[in-house]
Amino acid sequence: MWTSLLFSSLLTAHAAPSPWQLSAERPPTATVDPERFFFPQADQTLRVLPAVVLTLAPDTVPPVGAQHLGGVSYRLPMASPEAAIEAALLWAGRDGVDTAWPDVILPRVRAAVSFDDPHYPGQWYLEELDAQVMFDRSLGDPAIRVAVIDSGIDINHPDLVDAVDDPYDAWSDDDDPSPNPGEYCFDGDGICDDHGTAVAGVVAARANNSEGIVGLCPACTLIPIKLLGDGDDGRLSADIAAFEHAIAADAAVINNSWGFVESIPVPQPLADVIDRAATEPRGGLGAVVIFAAGNDNREIADNELQALTSVLCVSATDRYGQPTAYTNQGDSVDVSAPSATVTIAPGQDVLTTFGGTSAAAPVVSGMAAWALSVRPELSAEDLRQVLIDAAQPSPIVTHDEDGHHPIYGYGEISGQALVDALFTDAPADEPADEPAAGGCHIAAAAPASSMILALSAGLVGRRRRR
Repeated sequence: MWTSLLFSSLLTAHAAPSPWQLSAERPPTATVDPERFFFPQADQTLRVLPAVVLTLAPDTVPPVGAQHLGGVSYRLPMASPEAAIEAALLWAGRDGVDTAWPDVILPRVRAAVSFDDPHYPGQWYLEELDAQVMFDRSLGDPAIRVAVIDSGIDINHPDLVDAVDDPYDAWSDDDDPSPNPGEYCFDGDGICDDHGTAVAGVVAARANNSEGIVGLCPACTLIPIKLLGDGDDGRLSADIAAFEHAIAADAAVINNSWGFVESIPVPQPLADVIDRAATEPRGGLGAVVIFAAGNDNREIADNELQALTSVLCVSATDRYGQPTAYTNQGDSVDVSAPSATVTIAPGQDVLTTFGGTSAAAPVVSGMAAWALSVRPELSAEDLRQVLIDAAQPSPIVTHDEDGHHPIYGYGEISGQALVDALFTDAPADEPADEPAAGGCHIAAAAPASSMILALSAGLVGRRRRR
């Protein structure tokens, strides 16, 4: 039962020797002091519960039956809302009672953030991810720096320009990673390379700038690194230079929506620099290194890039949570994510058909960057495990006894589950468990003999976008 109470009609009470002594008579009428008793808006009407909320002076014994709320605060159930009002009036201001209010319903609304970015409503994958739960807590932190190693990235795009810092082109060895005219063009000589810009947008497109879309970590800093170019000769040295730049730029997350054309063992120098990237930045906390699983509909070998211990491997699902027909699979897959089809393109364009595991990896990279924005003390290893643990097993397949599935990994990434995992009562510096078996934690780099065979076959460095 509810009682409406117009607080401007409340009566104050005279002090009495015993805080809990109730008089049979109502106290004399007086003007309520709303700033002392409740709201400055004296005409505010609220619904009253059958209880009183008490704040007591130190060493005051609470009334019998009071529920301890912590500290010096108590809630005392009453027979009715009317009795709660009467008691609050009688006890307010008495010795030992700092405040006495009826327990009331204070209507609340979630302080949900909203966006004016024109293509935000079309980003179906954000709803699929429960990203609003993340955005309501934070839009990220510029101190968290995300390296996107990819093809050309339009660093002057209005949705990225304010995010960019320390750009680098490992393909041409200069500081301009922008797409070049004619690259990846089937005809014509304009700007056809939209891959790197699209990936970067999924991660870090700015929010509430009346432009484009909203990235998963829209306040994080973007370190754009161009590695892929049309006719790329695939130099191992360029791969290493890209990761060295990410390390030197203090990246917290490194997204890789690329891989080799064929299944080859990881060259040891590349494996070593990736391991360093996972441990050296952020004063030794390391960067979360994320790789797309690839789009060849095949099993990932244990000696490939995606299977490195220091890598988080991401497969792709569609908007219905179904596995895509093209995504690579196997023990090396850690988590799955929706393929972010709506993103930005060079200039002021927007893509609505972006796809592949290239579009799933930056979803996880953006969420990883967001996670470090709210829990910057986490090491890369700890966060990799949090992302795995927070993944939701798919209900449409059977995961093995360890919780793993060759396509979904340990499950689909979830904003709600990530928030729940990050905001628990566990100590912030509590170490994570050992990485779960079966994720991208199967094998380190291949033996030198295998690498020599791959090099002699001319395979190393022939990359393609995912």
